[in-house]
Order: sequence, then structure tokens, then C-alpha cells
Amino acid sequence: GRGGGPPRRDTAAIAELERQAMRDNFWRAFDTLLCKDPAALREGISEAVELAKAVQSMGRFVKDTNAMRRTARFQWCKIEQPTHFFRHHLAVRRLAVWLLQVFYMYRPKAEAAERPLLLIVRDQVRETYLCIGATPNHLSDDRDEFAHLFRSVLRADRTLKFQYDLFDKSAIEVAADDFDRFWELLNDSAE
Repeated sequence: GRGGGPPRRDTAAIAELERQAMRDNFWRAFDTLLCKDPAALREGISEAVELAKAVQSMGRFVKDTNAMRRTARFQWCKIEQPTHFFRHHLAVRRLAVWLLQVFYMYRPKAEAAERPLLLIVRDQVRETYLCIGATPNHLSDDRDEFAHLFRSVLRADRTLKFQYDLFDKSAIEVAADDFDRFWELLNDSAE
């Protein structure tokens, strides 16, 4: 762009394209369930297999590179260059749950109980970070650790640009420009 900075994206156009893609996908899925197009069913199964492979591959990368970090209350990992699969919160949720299970199964014997996990994934297209919290089953009965932390951060700084209207309250999308402030407040809230 002009002025030497990076070009700004037309976020309204991106949002409209994503909404249109969701509508198209809904009707494609609807027709597929009615068995109107067997090729679409094969394509959907193939996409599901590719997503499962992407989750496993990214999970293996996180584990092999020791990318997981710890705070007093949870473990976390930030992924700056994910594949396109991880632009959607459900795929990131799948990865978070997979990582929770893997890190639990392969934890050192001397290590204490499981900790909640926060997965932070950069979306280069929307210029955001998608943050997905996953809580181990035995802790999830008490309360949703990350929903509470996210609400605390949003109350502390009302100027953050975010999207928190997903069905999943332990998922939040934060503008990349605001992420450092969000992260600092999140860590302060977690202490």
C-alpha cells in the first residue's frame, strides 16, 4: 500500500465472500444428505479425511517441536502459519482436543495432573488470531476456564477488536493488531 506499510485488506469483502461460501456449503451439504449427488458425498468424505490428516500432522509438529508453553493455570501454543484448514474454529477445536489427549497420554509420570490448553492460531486472511480453549474432561464440570478468562479480558479492555459470538464461549477471535494487549491481559487474569 501507499506510505510503505502493508496493504490493508477489504475485510467487508472477505466477510461477504465467507458468508456466501457458507451458504453455498450449506446447500451443497443439504443436497448431499438427500443423496442427489454421490460425487459430492465422496468429495465430503475426502475433505474429512484431509482434515483429520491435517490435525494429526499439525499436532505432531506441535509435539515434535516442543511448541507447547506453560503458564500458572494452563498450557498454550501459538501457531503463526497454519494450513487453510485451521481458519475454521471447529478444526482448531479438533486440534486442541487431539493435543490435550496426546499430551495427557504421553506426559511424564512425575508430572502433575492435566492442565487446560489454549491454542492460538493466526488467520492471515482476516488478520486475526483465533484462540480456542480446551479443558480436560475431569475439570470441565467445574467451569469453563477459558470462557471466564476471555470475559475478564474483555471487561478489562473494552477497546479490543474481537469476535466472540461463536457458539463456543471458550473460543474468541482477536484482531492481530490487538493481540499483544489481549495476551498481556489474559496472562494477568490467569495469575
